[in-house]
Amino acid sequence: MIARLWPFVMGSVALGLDAYVIAGLLPAIATSLGSTEATVGLGVAAFTGSYAITGPVLAGRAGRTSRRSLVNALAVFTLANLATMLAPSVAVFLVARAVAGAAAGVYSPLSSAVAAGLVGGEQRGRALSLVLSGLAVGTVFGVPLGLAVAGRWGWRAAIALVVATSAASLGGVLLRGGELPPIPASGALQRLRAVTRPDNLVTVLVTLLTGIASLGLYTYLTVILGHSSLADHQTIAIWVWGLGGAIGALGIGRLVDKGNPLRLSLMLLTGLACALAGVALGRAPVVLLGSLFVWGLCGWASLAPQQHVLLSANPTDGATAVAANASANYLGSALGATLGSLLVAHSVSPQGLGLTAASVACAAVVLQLIRTGMRPRK
Repeated sequence: MIARLWPFVMGSVALGLDAYVIAGLLPAIATSLGSTEATVGLGVAAFTGSYAITGPVLAGRAGRTSRRSLVNALAVFTLANLATMLAPSVAVFLVARAVAGAAAGVYSPLSSAVAAGLVGGEQRGRALSLVLSGLAVGTVFGVPLGLAVAGRWGWRAAIALVVATSAASLGGVLLRGGELPPIPASGALQRLRAVTRPDNLVTVLVTLLTGIASLGLYTYLTVILGHSSLADHQTIAIWVWGLGGAIGALGIGRLVDKGNPLRLSLMLLTGLACALAGVALGRAPVVLLGSLFVWGLCGWASLAPQQHVLLSANPTDGATAVAANASANYLGSALGATLGSLLVAHSVSPQGLGLTAASVACAAVVLQLIRTGMRPRK
């Protein structure tokens, strides 16, 4: 399967790296462009904001001509990151980040939908898992690599990694023979109705809450670890989280194909809530490491079942539903980071941060229970 889907996986790796590596480069970029970290930090908001807005609006329409749309999205994404790398001023930098986010908002959900269409129905979960694992790999392993490259050759070299990875993905799509399967799409009004339909809305809200709890808290993981028994072993702790994430993202596909995605998602969210509580309240290193591993595993594994549910429930407009879900994930990350910033500013303890995230995950569990009880749409 990897031989057929590797260009889409590579594109997801580039997206995961691009979305999160900038946060670690703020001081270097600000100095280079003669700006402030606060201003440069708007580049992260520009990327995620454009992603969240353009995905549901454009991805469904683009699905009708999936190969051309993927090529266009990857080309724009690559060029926008090249502009980021070469930016002579902070204004060019911010515009380039917004354009890159818009292209990513089209590419990410469309690549998942196309990958699912390239395999049989019994392998859809594995295809979704494989493509989505690229986001985890790009975030968990690509970001540390990017920061290491930046430390040796400067922040522009780190962005060059994104350019090279997305260019490889673009080349893989261009070299494919034949047309990719078209993704059913509808008009603007129909797309709005699809997103706001009760079952879809609940699914997307679950993803939003999961993003707030999991990715939002990850922004402040070092704050929590700095006041824990792993304060002197933070790098190891972060890698344990990443290992769990990689295993969860890569391994969830077969379970999705063999089981009930709704119930599987409920189990993963319950595990996530327990793991976040364990991170907040755990004292012994083994408890903390186990909780971090389960957090990474359940957080990253939760995406594929949700995408599968939406594709199955929306046979005539899967791209729009998947795009809304992907946007919710990134929006949740941004909202979670903002909430965490407010809590830290008001001197909330690290344990309070973890318990707040666990409470949000519990809310996601409740919504997922409601979604599981909904009757299938006829």
